[in-house]
Amino acid sequence: MQWTRNVGRALTAATLGAVLAMACAQRAGPRASRPTPPRSSAGGEVAALLNGRVARVALATGATLPVFGGTGEWRVFGEDARSPLARVSGGMEWRVERRGLQLRAVGPDGATPWRDGPLVARATTSDGYLTFNGRRWRGELWAHATNAGIAVVNRVAVEDYLRGVVPLELDAPAPADAAALQAQAVAARSYVYSRLPEFEPRDVAIRQAALPYDLRATTSDQVYGGVDAERAAADRAVASTTGLVIRYAGAVVSAPYHSSCGGSTADPDELWQSENEPWLRRVSDRIPGTDRYYCDIAPRFRWTRTWDEATLRGVLDRYLRAGSGARVPVGAVRDVAVSSRTASGRVGVLSIATDGGRALLRGNDIRFAVRSVGGDILPSTYFSVDAERGADGRLARLTIRGNGNGHGVGMCQWGAVGRARAGQDFRAILRAYFPGATVERAE
Repeated sequence: MQWTRNVGRALTAATLGAVLAMACAQRAGPRASRPTPPRSSAGGEVAALLNGRVARVALATGATLPVFGGTGEWRVFGEDARSPLARVSGGMEWRVERRGLQLRAVGPDGATPWRDGPLVARATTSDGYLTFNGRRWRGELWAHATNAGIAVVNRVAVEDYLRGVVPLELDAPAPADAAALQAQAVAARSYVYSRLPEFEPRDVAIRQAALPYDLRATTSDQVYGGVDAERAAADRAVASTTGLVIRYAGAVVSAPYHSSCGGSTADPDELWQSENEPWLRRVSDRIPGTDRYYCDIAPRFRWTRTWDEATLRGVLDRYLRAGSGARVPVGAVRDVAVSSRTASGRVGVLSIATDGGRALLRGNDIRFAVRSVGGDILPSTYFSVDAERGADGRLARLTIRGNGNGHGVGMCQWGAVGRARAGQDFRAILRAYFPGATVERAE
């Protein structure tokens, strides 16, 4: 997951397609408008109603011909949900077609009329699931026509959504890790609630009114895999913390997290162009009285990356501009050096000198510009640089030795596992990574 502060102006419905197209390329998750409360069919067709607070999760933002199905009987409705446009048997699939900003559903034996507004797929039994992209989904699937294509949105109860998030964001099924999973569930729930308009600043909620979703099912927000991602240990963590979120000064806060901090978490302004927050102060992950860290059990607590000059030149030629916006022609790489460090010890500015000039990379942009040959971003910005030179004095090989994996802001997930194994409960874990914040009910 990633985290940023929202700043912006109001958007009209006419800009929806452009907004969605932009959103696909952004690293920060969108914030959106109020979910519509569920309505039952006048004919009693819908048994699988949504219970509790509902999140709208974008499964696709520019699909061409999305195909919906169901494990049992399901129905296609218009937005008013008064009577079904189509009744579909279990195992049958229908595709959604777009004509301008109109949609219709097409099945083996017919099609619904073209109509403005979204199409809604709902299961007819409480134990039935909808299918899309080879996965099963709880709740409803909404198809929205946009200028960018068709947005497929899963409207799902927040607690059910979390069942498909927690095991993908933190795979820790051992009984000793239970408190870490509970902390993950609370952090993920806080993240969701902070994206709902009822819990957002008014200007942000208004700006996002044009978007048909609250967040995306990717690392741009939180990885969400629906029913097929659910696991018993994560289900227990979600159920045992139902409704609990992280608050600061009474407000529900965004609660970012990352895989491992490498020994210290970071302030937000070390990685992103955003203001620091009092509940997101950097903290040490050192185990008191030792030289060890709670997260030193992480697979990438320490890591190394190496490039020869020719390979590095190819990587920078491909990713430097895309990752950082730098407009320096690459050519031969002459030097790579750390120009400044942040308060937590991470690289604040990385200087890259080439035959074409000098590029200064800052914060998290460094990870997206200096990649592996296969395109993987750097695990973190918490690293040192070793530039080896040949007999001619030119750069021959670059080695980066680093700590941790992820942006480093907020909760260290492997640190949470280490703390759980040391006997800390989920509240203590969250207090450690979000200083000054409290764990309370969302509503």
